[in-house]
Amino acid sequence: MKQRRDTPRIYDVAKMARVSIATVSRVANGRGNVTGPTSERVRATMRRLGYRPHALARGLAARRSETLGLVITDILDPYFAEIVRGAQEEAEAAGYVILLGDTSVHAHREDLLVRRLMERRVDGVIVASSRTTRAYAQLVTSLDVPVLCINGQRQFFPHSVQIDNRAGAKLALQHLIGLGHRRIAHVAGPSDVPTRHERLAGYRVALAEAGIAYEPQLVVSGSGDLESSRAAAGALLMLLDPPTAIFAYNDRSAIGCYQAIRERGLRIGADVSVVGFDDIVMAGWVDPPLTTVAQPRAEMGRLAVTLLLGMLRGEAAPAQVVVMPRLVERASTAPPAVAMAASRRATASSR
Repeated sequence: MKQRRDTPRIYDVAKMARVSIATVSRVANGRGNVTGPTSERVRATMRRLGYRPHALARGLAARRSETLGLVITDILDPYFAEIVRGAQEEAEAAGYVILLGDTSVHAHREDLLVRRLMERRVDGVIVASSRTTRAYAQLVTSLDVPVLCINGQRQFFPHSVQIDNRAGAKLALQHLIGLGHRRIAHVAGPSDVPTRHERLAGYRVALAEAGIAYEPQLVVSGSGDLESSRAAAGALLMLLDPPTAIFAYNDRSAIGCYQAIRERGLRIGADVSVVGFDDIVMAGWVDPPLTTVAQPRAEMGRLAVTLLLGMLRGEAAPAQVVVMPRLVERASTAPPAVAMAASRRATASSR
């Protein structure tokens, strides 16, 4: 006995609707000039049979895979979660799929990651990585697909979506200065990351605008992670005249500073104020909740996909779209405490 076919085929639709297979294909793919009554009859037949066009076949017909590549620095970094979510939501709404690539897995073979993306015939690539090298950027932009970066080294890419890092750093400093802080330290990011220099520049501009002298000893480099920031903050708090506030490169750096502050018997906010950058989910859950500069990362992910899809349709895209940050005030910042003066005396007498 011949087994019954459960999945309807394009042939079945064509036969029932009394049209050619080519007509069904044009209606299913939204291409060609098919008259209203014929188009509606084909669509009604597709619904009646439960026919769904095969995504791969549809993509081949249009010379598109309906897939976008999204390259991030590290999937374990919570900073990227909202970017991925926003990009995925926007892509799915347009009928596209996001194929995620993690450069931490191919730290020394980014070309391998790009080649694998292209083997899967992605229609475009979004690079959300601040550590992109010139050679890697040249490799990606040499592909025969549109490419856009998020918060990357924009000089390497023809199109980008960027947060205004200088403005964000100024927001953090203006907040601390408004509370009365004058000795404000900065735990900076990795030296090879452009956002480090932008945020440091914003820090220096805000100090100058407030008439506060820049002191190089109050700027210590970190790696944007917990442990390096803990060590950097520890060194700052051992100064003869330690800071009353710390502006950290990102939220993970800020949380590393928390540990250094507590190790010295000081209170976060009450004795040493801390401001981060990014507003990752963890920022609202640490104790005390972290004051930080928020990046609209989901919006940036959605915007990147919107621009990339527009480029695929042949629309002109701006070279750079700048998104403004905002300050989120929580309990990790407060006016300078009298207790800090006692802390300074205790630190000095212990030497």
